[in-house]
Amino acid sequence: MSENQSPLAEPLPWDLVSAAYAEEVVPLFERYATDALAHAGGCKGARVLDVAAGPGTLGLLAARDAQSVQCLDFSPEMVRLCASRVAAMGARNVVVQRGDGQDLPFADRQFDVATSMFGLIFFPDRHRGLAELRRVLRPGGVAVVSSWRPFDQVPLIGALMQALAEALPNMPFGKHKAPMGQPVEVEAELRAAGFVDVEVHDTAHTMEAPDLASYFASMQRTLAPLVLLRHRLPPAVYEAMAAQVFASLRARFGDGPVSATMPALVGVGRVALAA
Repeated sequence: MSENQSPLAEPLPWDLVSAAYAEEVVPLFERYATDALAHAGGCKGARVLDVAAGPGTLGLLAARDAQSVQCLDFSPEMVRLCASRVAAMGARNVVVQRGDGQDLPFADRQFDVATSMFGLIFFPDRHRGLAELRRVLRPGGVAVVSSWRPFDQVPLIGALMQALAEALPNMPFGKHKAPMGQPVEVEAELRAAGFVDVEVHDTAHTMEAPDLASYFASMQRTLAPLVLLRHRLPPAVYEAMAAQVFASLRARFGDGPVSATMPALVGVGRVALAA
């Protein structure tokens, strides 16, 4: 891993969060996936590819209307989780496999819709990932990618990351600006990869917790940076850090119910018909 590469560009943190992901994260992320599919114009009868598919958040929604869905992820545990959810839902038009979004194992011009929900933003080489999406789309096909607005726009998340940085000044997270965090950046990267008719849409949904303790407990199970820190740090060091972070959040937000409206961007680009 290069010095500037995010620790989240490796499978390990996603393997670690997978156990709690489907129950605690998917219900919220399905709202963003629904937005993404709407901005794509739907997927009725389409051949769909979802890259960095995680537990199949978008893929299983798309499967209701699509001809076929390919879900690809680099995390073995996410692949297992996705396959389990596909089997449980009896979605026979969905295939799940492990693979690299920067080197897709598919032929050129194979799909009508290609998506990546909050996954491509962590790729070491986003341009390569976008170029691969374009390569496997037919002429006229549509790509949809999503990214988070900077977390300083979300007081609860921003305060959590700030408290983490104060507790662990050498923490390898949050030192760089949000990837594709501004509409102009999303548009520029899609156009640089050769997409046309590019549009960037704002979307936002709210996560809620009955109290601060419940919220922080969930973050320790599902927020990849926290889960990775818990895995890497000695238990006593992690527990001391977590107590410091919780105390910081408590001083600012109290013990009662909390909510965070999380703004995101959905970028849409098409492959030119003459491609």
